[in-house]
Amino acid sequence: MKLSDVQFHKSVGLWSKEVFIDEIGEVIFVWRSNVGKSSIMNALFEKKDLVKTSSRPGKTLLANQFKVENKYYLTDLPGYGFAKLGKNLKEQLDGLISWYLEEKAEYIKKVVILIDSKLWAQEVDIEMYKYILELELPVTIVLSKTDKLSKSELWKSLMHARDKFFWQEIIPVSSTKKDWIAELTKSIKACLLAK
Repeated sequence: MKLSDVQFHKSVGLWSKEVFIDEIGEVIFVWRSNVGKSSIMNALFEKKDLVKTSSRPGKTLLANQFKVENKYYLTDLPGYGFAKLGKNLKEQLDGLISWYLEEKAEYIKKVVILIDSKLWAQEVDIEMYKYILELELPVTIVLSKTDKLSKSELWKSLMHARDKFFWQEIIPVSSTKKDWIAELTKSIKACLLAK
């Protein structure tokens, strides 16, 4: 299976419940706004613009499903913790995230939490991580934008992540240089193919 064999499937909102449940394996991407999520997903898919990028944080307002090999989903959830969206919209998006994760928990093979390696894990990231653990879902932590750091800065970011996300798989990536994208792809493939 190659993650490059992927197509956009559909967008899902809270109003989509009647057409929502598909009984196939799924990997979920959750992220705080402006962590470089779209660039990482495009690097995984080996496509330039399948996942739309934007200079305006908080643009993803739906759960966007991408179908891999016509067998699995890689799903891009809206960003969490973006205060500038306004209270009502933020609450709606938080509701969509929790509804999606809870309704699909049986079929979710892994949740990938994206963390900005320059900023380290924020309190809202820790809260999301604890929530996912409560759902008993497997987690991989991805540190983004590692090309912006020196070796010593990256080491400090990794140590901080290991302290906050003890025993979890942590993968530092650069979508620009494609560093560790192959390792992330391998991790995703392994969980999708696992029985």
